[in-house]
Amino acid sequence: MMRTCVLSCGILNASAASTPTIASQTMRDQQALAEYLRRRPPLTSVVSYPTRGPWGDNRYPGNCSGYLLIDLCATYRPRCVLDPMEGGGTSREVCADMDIPYAGFDLRDGTDSLHDEIGSGYDLIFWHPPYHDMKIYTDDSRDLSRSGSVAAFLALLRAGYRRFLELLAPGGRLAILIGDLRRRGRYEPFTAEVARLDREHLESIIVKIQHNVSSNKTQYVGAFVPILHETVTIFRRPEA
Repeated sequence: MMRTCVLSCGILNASAASTPTIASQTMRDQQALAEYLRRRPPLTSVVSYPTRGPWGDNRYPGNCSGYLLIDLCATYRPRCVLDPMEGGGTSREVCADMDIPYAGFDLRDGTDSLHDEIGSGYDLIFWHPPYHDMKIYTDDSRDLSRSGSVAAFLALLRAGYRRFLELLAPGGRLAILIGDLRRRGRYEPFTAEVARLDREHLESIIVKIQHNVSSNKTQYVGAFVPILHETVTIFRRPEA
């Protein structure tokens, strides 16, 4: 059975399991959103969100702060947003509160956003992929966290970048949130790998300070530098 979701950016055909929607659910916290929008400073190349706000499922591993999504939407003013790996639903709930048409998908709901039909013509795509195998999310072999080698993971990142850039409307932006990984003494600079995906369309790099992570609470011995940042790398599709 097929269902059709008509967004302001075009027509999206998807399976019922994907549940793409125009964000129309009850607002999570109208007062919190209004207060943040009133006092928020302009978005800069370094951001820090000590709290995540009321948006999304805080039990979902790696779920980012809703305030980041608010800042991106308030800065770029998209007419419609896509989150191809929406996880705990933060993007969905932020867009509902900001009254922005939205489509969200996740492998847990049966949609492989790297291959399945997920629409096109989006003004903003927010992509928060797994950080390789730092956390295994599903038993599905298509899960990026089950890609195997780092080389295979990076190949999937490149494929996802090419796909999602093509789904943007002219002038639209792709924002990729990712962090680095240290495993068995080896440092994997995924933030740098993402920045090198496409220098021609690279627009901005935002350093996001991490809070409430295990590195904040661990006492290290010797010359060890914990990873306490991620980056939001923003690419823009040309106007024409």
